[in-house]
Amino acid sequence: MDIVYSEDCALHDPPFELTRGVVKPYVESPARLESIKKAVDSQPDQFHIISPRDYSLTPILNVHKEDYIKFLSTIYDDWVKEGLPKDAVMGECFTHLNNLSQVDPDIIKETALMTPSGRMGIYVYDLSIAFTSKTWLSTYTSAQIALTGAHKLLELQDANNKKANGNASAIYALCRPPGHHANCCVAGGYCFVNNAAVSVKFLQDYSLEEMNAMSKPLEFDPKKTTVTGEPKPTLSDKPKKKIMIVDVDYHHGNGTQDIFYDDQSVLYISLHGYPDYPFFTGSTKEIGKGQGQGYNINIPLNPKTTTDAIYLDHLTRVLQENQTVQDFDADIIVCSMGLDTWHEDPIAGMKGLKDVETYFKIGGLLRNSSSCKGRPVLFIQEGGYTVEKLGQLACRILQGYIDS
Repeated sequence: MDIVYSEDCALHDPPFELTRGVVKPYVESPARLESIKKAVDSQPDQFHIISPRDYSLTPILNVHKEDYIKFLSTIYDDWVKEGLPKDAVMGECFTHLNNLSQVDPDIIKETALMTPSGRMGIYVYDLSIAFTSKTWLSTYTSAQIALTGAHKLLELQDANNKKANGNASAIYALCRPPGHHANCCVAGGYCFVNNAAVSVKFLQDYSLEEMNAMSKPLEFDPKKTTVTGEPKPTLSDKPKKKIMIVDVDYHHGNGTQDIFYDDQSVLYISLHGYPDYPFFTGSTKEIGKGQGQGYNINIPLNPKTTTDAIYLDHLTRVLQENQTVQDFDADIIVCSMGLDTWHEDPIAGMKGLKDVETYFKIGGLLRNSSSCKGRPVLFIQEGGYTVEKLGQLACRILQGYIDS
């Protein structure tokens, strides 16, 4: 299996965070990436590392608002120019509907944009988000890794179709920072750009030929990756691909849910600890709205009582038996591959999920369950913080897909 990876994703390295009243080293650390990379490097017979390509800001802007992306790419320099500490940009005051319900949102935003701290309050929603001088580089690279994975997946699918061999295709985007907590215009939960959502839209909006034309060598230049109003290529006029997102991260992917909540072409499934971060979403009552009603499936699980068997039972039933999932008949599967369900995870963890082979079985379900069988799968790295275990857990999911 090809794995898309770049060392630039390790450059985002904030010195600390404040979580539940405790100041501690930044949990979403480069060591996470290094653990997984070391594990896949040890098995060259199964995994092959490839470098990301560059598809510009355009696919990112098909999901995220332009002013938000401009914020991500400029906030560190703006902060330092104000004479604020260079170690990390962190917010301290965030917008809240109950506090600002009587004032026109445009007036609020006009005031907030006047200062770096105000901009943090508009575009960030929690204290997990910190910017360093290299955060935008890592974030941009992370998105390009996911986009490269999407492109390579279509190439593999096209090659398999021409050979008529019926082989399933899969790619792993080993990217960091993660993405599933970011929505179109706000960062949170260690997430800046929603890599899964950007990849889904890329797969839907562009043909393989258009992706080929967009693809360039990745040479990061901050001046070229700030927002400059670049024209968008012509989108494919073919029918939209139907894409099913299977989010197995411990935390609910509130950003991904929000982006596709009214979209019937994307079926979002999330298994997550509940109630837990992000604290306001993840219930079974959230089923989508408008044309997207019924295409959002949340499976909240009690982290204190969920065992390996319970977790696999829920995943099996939604992928094998759920009628909405079967009728959706996805063209492509995108897996938001969090590894923080492991019972020892320092900030998450299903306390009864203790068998590494559960991860192998997750990979097998993504290949062989009735709703996934024969469909190409794009694995995109999300959370997971038991650093010493991450490489093993990631490999077992991928090997479960390869060997099942």
